[in-house]
Amino acid sequence: MPLVLVGCTAESDEGDPEEDVAAEVTVRVAEHEPVLVSRTYTGRTRGSRQVELRARVGGILHSRAYTEGALVQAGNALFQIDATRYEVRAQRAEAEVERAAAEVRQAEREWERVSELFDDDAISGRERDEALSVLELAQAGLALAEADLADTLIDLEYTTVEAPVDGVAGLEEYPEGSLIDAGTLLTTLTQLEPMHVRFSLPESHMSQFGSQIRSRASFRVALTLPNGDEYPELGDIDFTDAAVDPATGTVQVRAVFPNPNRVLMPGQFVRITLSGLHLGWGIRVPHRAVVEGASGPLVYVLDEDDRPQGRRVLLGHDLGDEVLLSQGVSDGDRIVISGVAALEEGVAVIPQEEERDAIESPQVLGVLPPADVDVYPEGRNGEDQSEEGQSEEDD
Repeated sequence: MPLVLVGCTAESDEGDPEEDVAAEVTVRVAEHEPVLVSRTYTGRTRGSRQVELRARVGGILHSRAYTEGALVQAGNALFQIDATRYEVRAQRAEAEVERAAAEVRQAEREWERVSELFDDDAISGRERDEALSVLELAQAGLALAEADLADTLIDLEYTTVEAPVDGVAGLEEYPEGSLIDAGTLLTTLTQLEPMHVRFSLPESHMSQFGSQIRSRASFRVALTLPNGDEYPELGDIDFTDAAVDPATGTVQVRAVFPNPNRVLMPGQFVRITLSGLHLGWGIRVPHRAVVEGASGPLVYVLDEDDRPQGRRVLLGHDLGDEVLLSQGVSDGDRIVISGVAALEEGVAVIPQEEERDAIESPQVLGVLPPADVDVYPEGRNGEDQSEEGQSEEDD
C-alpha cells in the first residue's frame, strides 16, 4: 500500500496544470471612414423613344415596305398611300402657277407702257394707278398659286410614310387596300438603343441621397435582368423628378443603359442597384463584435495592458455584414471583433490587428429606410471632436 500511494503521488505531481495561456483575439482600430451603401429598386424598361406613326393624308393604303418587328432606320419608307389624286392636284397647281406668272408678265408690260405715257403727259394719274394695281394683284395671285402648289406637293410627299427615328417597327394596324384618313395610326416605332428604366425612390432616400443622385457623380448604376443575371453594361441617371408623388410618397427617376445587342426589351421588370451612395462618416464594426449586455449593446475595447473592457455603444445604421457605432467609441480605440464570446473582462489577451481590404460599398438589397440616427454626429466631416462632445461620450 505505501508503494501504491507513493506512485500515485508521483503521477499527480507530473500532471500539474500549466499556467493559462492568454487568448488571441482580432482587433480593429476604430477610425472615422466614409460610409458607402448600395440601394436596390425595382423598375420597368422602356424604349428611349416610342413613336406612333400616323398617316398625314387620307387615301387607299397601297403597300407596306417593311418587315414587322424588324429594325428600321430613320428615313426608310414604311408605307405607301395611293398618290394618284395628289399627283393630279399637283399638276393642277403647277398650271395655276404658270397662269398666274403669265398674268404678271402681261401686267408688267402694261405697266411699262402706261409709265411711258404718263411721263409724256398722255394719260392721267388715275390710269397710271389702275395699271399699277393690276400689276400688284397679278403678283399676289402668283404668290398664292405658288403657295397652293407647295401645299399640294407636301401632301404628295406625305403619301410616302417614312420612319422618323431609328427603331423596331411594330405590327401594322391596317392591311394594304384599307381606306385610311389623315391621323390614322399605322404602326409604332420603338427605339431600343439606348434603353430607359423608370423606377421610384422613397422620399426619405431622396432627402439623404438626392444631391448626389442629381449631380450624377461618384456612384455606380447597375441593372439586374429578370433571370437574375447582371447586365454587362453600366448605366447613368439622366432624369430626376422635381416633385414627390403625393399618392405614393416617391420620386420618379430614370436611368439610361446602352443596349447595342437588344438584350433589353421594353416592359421588362428589372432591378436597379445604386452603389457608392455616401451615407456619411462613422465607425464600422462587424455584427459579431457587438454583444447584448445587461444595460444594452456593448463592445470590448482593449486598454493599454491589452485587457478588454466593456463599452456601451449606440448602434447606428445596419450595413448588412457590419453596423455603425454612433456613440461609445473614439478614434484609435482597439475594438475586439473576433473571439468575443470567450473574453473575460480584465483578463489580458494577445491582440492581432485586423488586415482590412479597401472599403467597398455594402451590398444591401431591397428598399431600406435611411438611418434614423446621425451616423457619427461628432465627426461627420472627419474633423476632431469638440471637447463638449468628447466629455459626453466619455460619460
